[in-house]
Amino acid sequence: MGMQFAEELNIRYLEAYGDSQLIVNQVRGEYEVRNEDLIPYYSAVLEQARKFEGFFIGYIPRAQNTYADALASLATSLALPPGAETIIPVTGRELYYSKLPTGDRSDEATSEEACATTIEFEPRDWRFPYIDYVVYGNLPDDSKEAAAIKRKALRFYYDAVSQTLYRKSHDGVLLQCLSRKEAKEAIKEAHDGICGAHQPGTKLGDRLRRIGYY
Repeated sequence: MGMQFAEELNIRYLEAYGDSQLIVNQVRGEYEVRNEDLIPYYSAVLEQARKFEGFFIGYIPRAQNTYADALASLATSLALPPGAETIIPVTGRELYYSKLPTGDRSDEATSEEACATTIEFEPRDWRFPYIDYVVYGNLPDDSKEAAAIKRKALRFYYDAVSQTLYRKSHDGVLLQCLSRKEAKEAIKEAHDGICGAHQPGTKLGDRLRRIGYY
């Protein structure tokens, strides 16, 4: 449901975390999904992940996620005084949509196909630590990495409206920061697309900067 809400908010690059190492590794394709009750949820997650331009999921131990854990505990412990009344709006939401097998395919075959469905998850987007620091003031736990991000962040600018990270070039031009997937497309475009002849590495990098990419 969190992924669905992110899609409705027009989030293009989503970084998600879960405190169940089993579930996270199943979604990443590192563990096989054997529980038949989980297969529909697993398939729904993969289908939802494809709707984002970039999606990363990682494991975070519950002990390191105390704030979210406290909110969850608070929600279950809140109670109204005796005799008090309140209105609680409830929104219906489908977690997944079951799909009936077509033709003569059995449920078992459908489950096997669902487990075989894979999606290539990106490594953690290199832009996220800079966005976390510029927007929220959050830094990595590693002191060396945190110091490097604080030093380099002075060259970055985040546009909250377009949800785009830019890097300021030496001449003051803002260069759009690309994900690994976007970078591959930009390199292909600059190397043999509308930009003309095939370019060697140094010249290709200069051409990409002139197009407006970092």
